[in-house]
Amino acid sequence: MAIYCPNTTLISKEKLKLTKYNSLQIYQFLRYGSFFLISIVLAKIAFYRFNPGYGTSIIGRYEFLMVVSSSLTFFWVSSICNTLVPFFNASNEDKQRRILFNAFALMVAFSLLAGIITFCFGFYKKDDAYLFHMFSLVVFLNTPTFIVDYIFFLKGKYRSLIIWGIVTFTAHTLMLCLPLFFRQTLNLAVNLLVILALLKFNYTIILLMKYSTITINTRLIQEFMIKVMPFMFSILLAGSMDYINSFIVVHYFTEADFAVFRYGAKELPIFLIMANSLSNIYSGEIANLNKQGLLNQGLNKLKNSSRKLMYWLFPLAIILLFVSKPMYIALYNNDLVEGYKIFNISLLLIISRLIFPQTVLTGLIKTRAFYLVSTNVLIVNVILAIWFIQLFGISGIAYATAISFLVEKIQLVIYCKIEGIRFKEYTPVVEYFVFSFLMLAAFVISITI
Repeated sequence: MAIYCPNTTLISKEKLKLTKYNSLQIYQFLRYGSFFLISIVLAKIAFYRFNPGYGTSIIGRYEFLMVVSSSLTFFWVSSICNTLVPFFNASNEDKQRRILFNAFALMVAFSLLAGIITFCFGFYKKDDAYLFHMFSLVVFLNTPTFIVDYIFFLKGKYRSLIIWGIVTFTAHTLMLCLPLFFRQTLNLAVNLLVILALLKFNYTIILLMKYSTITINTRLIQEFMIKVMPFMFSILLAGSMDYINSFIVVHYFTEADFAVFRYGAKELPIFLIMANSLSNIYSGEIANLNKQGLLNQGLNKLKNSSRKLMYWLFPLAIILLFVSKPMYIALYNNDLVEGYKIFNISLLLIISRLIFPQTVLTGLIKTRAFYLVSTNVLIVNVILAIWFIQLFGISGIAYATAISFLVEKIQLVIYCKIEGIRFKEYTPVVEYFVFSFLMLAAFVISITI
């Protein structure tokens, strides 16, 4: 006999409810998941639909397009969008409507500049000049549409945000992969991406007509940019490492090696999203509790949450160390299998990702140290990468990255100590060092068997 339990039904519905806390996480999983899916599909198409070597060359060319365009846009897109959320929430309704369009206008201006540089890159890569010239349109038209994500989020349209993600990421995957599946050129695939970018741009305009006031306000833009610039500089320094590494590979190695490196250096989305989400949530929590004189309570919450995350992510990373080779054999083609070695080295990043001194400093609004630390780490990474290439080949760049990120966190831990906050106050020290030791031991074993 079935028993109806209204409380259980209510709880079940509540768990499935989209909120401001889980909607962006789900959207980010969709976004990174589509990138991961594209990498798998492209590898299979390259293996089954093209001659050996040529298919991998297509992957390398596409990855280089993405590196160039992302390196020109990641820092200002992140800084504008991240600043938009608190700036929007702190404004009245009239100002909210004006800031949405003016933020979009800023993104269009930056996108135009990034598109022009991408276009000029075609004169450097003469064999792919047409590819870069067409992709410059993708950069110009597609990049400003990132504001749609935040319009839906800020307006509480969480279901629309998820639907937007599903539709656009699916369309991007199909328009890129279908022409190649039918043995057409990468040029045709990029042309289709231009059409998709134009459709997204037009939809963005329609959305802005509904939710914003269509007027340029230079004073508002100036006020907004004062908030954006510190974030932009910090993100530029912190995020440049991945792109600099890619350009180092392009300089020292072949196109096929570049494809292997890019496929190996892809971190699983779950590590990035879970660690970044915890950091974002608890920086705000620490800020609020510190105002109430309850800083220790905020630090303890961060400590307990990071402990729980360690019990999930460290064992997963250790398992991946031993299954990465068969996983790469199953997912990718023979030309890309060697990427598992770089992937395993990249897994060591979890040792630095799962300590959160930056969360504490952000919560206390002690962010000046980020500029100096990010500059130091960037210099360390470049020096180590060029040195380690001579010792370990292309894998040396991955080793340099893992060490550089750890150096960054050590510097931030020291800065927290200077501010009077000890490592053990926000970190489960025993679990962290035990898991880190097990991770390193597993890595050594994985490269010797």
